[in-house]
Amino acid sequence: MEKQEWKRVLWKRQPFLDNYVGDSFLRVSKKCKKVSLSAALYGATAVTPEICSCLGLVVIFYGMSDGKMDSSVVLTLTAAVGIIGYLITRDHLAASIRNDAKVVCFYVVLIACVSPVIKSLTGSVATDSINACTTFLLLLRLVVHDYGTQVAIVNPTVSHNVGLFASVCLASRLDSDLDVFTLMTVAVALFALLPTFRRRCRSGLGRGWNLVLTVLVVGVTGSGIIQYTPHLLLVLVVALFLCNCLMPTLYICCQGHKQNIYGPWDEAQIEDR
Repeated sequence: MEKQEWKRVLWKRQPFLDNYVGDSFLRVSKKCKKVSLSAALYGATAVTPEICSCLGLVVIFYGMSDGKMDSSVVLTLTAAVGIIGYLITRDHLAASIRNDAKVVCFYVVLIACVSPVIKSLTGSVATDSINACTTFLLLLRLVVHDYGTQVAIVNPTVSHNVGLFASVCLASRLDSDLDVFTLMTVAVALFALLPTFRRRCRSGLGRGWNLVLTVLVVGVTGSGIIQYTPHLLLVLVVALFLCNCLMPTLYICCQGHKQNIYGPWDEAQIEDR
């Protein structure tokens, strides 16, 4: 006797139990994108500089807080690196330099005016609370930052704002207005200007130069951590291992198990023919 095929209809009597469902009830779609391990490892390098930026901000904070860094030197180096990056990334320099100079002046005046306010902003808050809040904000920035992928969690505005808010939390524990001004300027350079420069280098210089710049950023951050904040060296090593080794490997291993299950609970999908 030929086996009758189950159909998802109510008006037809079928020799099946009421709770029986056939193979056509669910549609399983495997969406496996073939990605090589080398491509996954290279894609992870987009996250590495952002990790270094967050740790670099903390290193500069501790260096100025302990009196091991001169604020004037840090400010001068930040301005010099910013000017070099600006000259590299601008295509039409003569047409944009006037408007960009106005923006820079606005930021400088704004940060200079709010520095005394920031210095006394968290005077009644415990240091442990500030450290916990800063850690959470920097982690949130790493999660929602735009690494060049189109996903729902990406929000460049939130990434920029939480990075600056974390900088405000750290700057409020410094002693002088100049230290506060320097740290906030560094934060603007790290969280607003540097990501644009890195995206330009990633798309324009090619894979080789991008890897060289990434290694350079890691080296500078590592040397700063060793010199000023040795207790953060383990954090850097673990973060780089997770980002550049473990996560890409897990991504490649899990790609074969990726699938979407569709059923009657889904909205109707109109297919163009």
